[in-house]
Amino acid sequence: MLEGIVFYVLLSLSVSLTLWILLGRWGYGAPLYGIGIFCLLSLAALLLFRGWKITLVDTARALDRWIPELEESSHLLLRPENDLGALEKLQAARIEGRLDKAQLPHPFRIRLIISIGLVVVAAAPWAIKSISPPDTHTASGLEKATPKKSLLPAIQTVRIRVTPPAYTGRPVRSQQDLNIQAEEGALINWEIQTNTAVDTLQIILSDSAQIQLQPAGPERTLWRWSTVAAHSGFYQLRLSKEFSDLYKMEVIRDEAPRIVIRTPKPYTIVDIGESRRVPLAAKVQDDYGVQDATVIATIATGSGEAVKFKEQVLPFRTVFTGNVPAYDLQQTLDLDALGVHPGDELYFYCKARDNHGAESRSDMYIISLPDTAKLMSLEGLTMGMNIKPELFRSQRQIIIETEQLLHGKDSISVQAFNDKSNDLGVDQKLLRLRYGKFLGEEAEEGGSEESFKKAGDSPADFGNAGKVLDAFTDKHDNAEDATYFEPAIKQQLKATLTEMWNAELRLRTFKPREALPYEYKALRLLKDLQQKSRAYVAKTGVKLTPLDPAKRLKGSLDGIGQPVIQSTRTQEPSPEDKLRMALSVLDRQDAFTSPAYGILQEAARQLGRQAADHPGEYLAGFQALKRILAGTKAPSDAHLAQQALRKLVPLPEANPSAPNAPPDTGLSQLYFNKVNKR
Repeated sequence: MLEGIVFYVLLSLSVSLTLWILLGRWGYGAPLYGIGIFCLLSLAALLLFRGWKITLVDTARALDRWIPELEESSHLLLRPENDLGALEKLQAARIEGRLDKAQLPHPFRIRLIISIGLVVVAAAPWAIKSISPPDTHTASGLEKATPKKSLLPAIQTVRIRVTPPAYTGRPVRSQQDLNIQAEEGALINWEIQTNTAVDTLQIILSDSAQIQLQPAGPERTLWRWSTVAAHSGFYQLRLSKEFSDLYKMEVIRDEAPRIVIRTPKPYTIVDIGESRRVPLAAKVQDDYGVQDATVIATIATGSGEAVKFKEQVLPFRTVFTGNVPAYDLQQTLDLDALGVHPGDELYFYCKARDNHGAESRSDMYIISLPDTAKLMSLEGLTMGMNIKPELFRSQRQIIIETEQLLHGKDSISVQAFNDKSNDLGVDQKLLRLRYGKFLGEEAEEGGSEESFKKAGDSPADFGNAGKVLDAFTDKHDNAEDATYFEPAIKQQLKATLTEMWNAELRLRTFKPREALPYEYKALRLLKDLQQKSRAYVAKTGVKLTPLDPAKRLKGSLDGIGQPVIQSTRTQEPSPEDKLRMALSVLDRQDAFTSPAYGILQEAARQLGRQAADHPGEYLAGFQALKRILAGTKAPSDAHLAQQALRKLVPLPEANPSAPNAPPDTGLSQLYFNKVNKR
């Protein structure tokens, strides 16, 4: 029974150790958590698994199972002798003698060994971590090897209270660590308790400003000082003539809201037939909370000097509380409700404000609504065109006839409607092929009878794929090299042909209403191409200084002096060179000379300025360099100082150099030998 209890307790202990070590990685490694887990698991094991509660009947059954010599009669020894018969008494006497000589097994001992092994395995990581020395070869080991910052002997305790501003929504916190990390605008209070009464106590900020602390009572043992966190830097305590270590004071700046507009695109064109309700999806994020967000929309109407602007503020339908750091905003820009007419443009951007008052805005987005009346006009064309040319239908004429077909749909039969739509599709195809020739495209009718005869005029050429391709293809043609157009012009011309393809597809399938947006888009692209083909060069005149005939051909050099260029060169090294020299000085392990000491002092001044702006990155190296200059350096101080100085040294610029020429493989000598043979 005792072995059973010990087994389940040890098993619970091994599981508790494993869970406690895992919880320690998430910050719950206090011993109280481990004790609580062990008590709960032990109680559950003893209540659920009653292996420790063994009766005499259970023992007799186990002996019958483990010792065959008992002949499953050990239960007779548990019954009173008066209740046994003659044969039962004889059998009980036989097994009693055998039981005294039998070697009893100990099944729980094996379980105890297993449970003890599990406890050792579970406790091994914690024991290794506790007794292992710090690694002084890694970066973390260097930090651990750095001398621990201690208070001045006369200072007993230091308590720092940080009160974050209201816009952060964070609670007040207290700490005893002198390294401070506070939000911008937070109130920081120092409360310093000394062992004895002191005369003066100062706080030196970033090696520049000295703050005289005032005592809180006549005992002069309690000193207080408070300030508002505005700039990052470092500070140290000064008690009479003693100075403490340097401590960092990092200020977390309040960032402006970040706005990301997902839809629409930066430049959107709403063609005819498309919906004039443009969805707007944006995401606004802030480090503490978003107070408000709006859409500023400006409508531009007219052109040239008659352009007019109208600005509107469109709020989002989301309710802003000021405590939520991120919002997914949705809005619909109804162009008709905003008063955007064909030919107008809508400029809009999103503006957001956080709960601290910082504002930010997104980039400007443009939504254009083309004017179909201008697209249909002939203004700006270099050559006049007939409204209905005999050979080709222009894109403008195809649009006119498509709208006429839709307008008279109810007055004609279905067959006539389909025939007219198909005819317009044929006209669209002819126009597409006409413009496709500018890109080197070929006709779609295939080869003629002469091509078939040319491909198979000889029985020997049967199955010759090369000759068949020569008969039906034009090898001189390449769509990319057929013209001298610029790549942008080619790209827009290809887009125009694509829109014509889409319009032709709808017209051939008797859907002229769906083809109308593609026709308008193709016309707009063609108009843009016509405008891009124009160039304007301003005429400029040349005005020369008139010559004086009285001074010509005299050869007089009076008044003309010899040019003298004076240049002074300074031998003073640059700040970057001084940092490199400081790195080389720190590599030496011997005592510093006077020039080397001056170089390290200059490096310490540069490093101190950086530590005042970025204490979390440079303060450790700056303090290590100060200990080196003071002669109280630790083994790792030189490495810490070099790490900080290397961050300040810029990378050298790459100098131009000749490319590596491939080695001569003897080709020139072979060419020389061939020439000599001739």
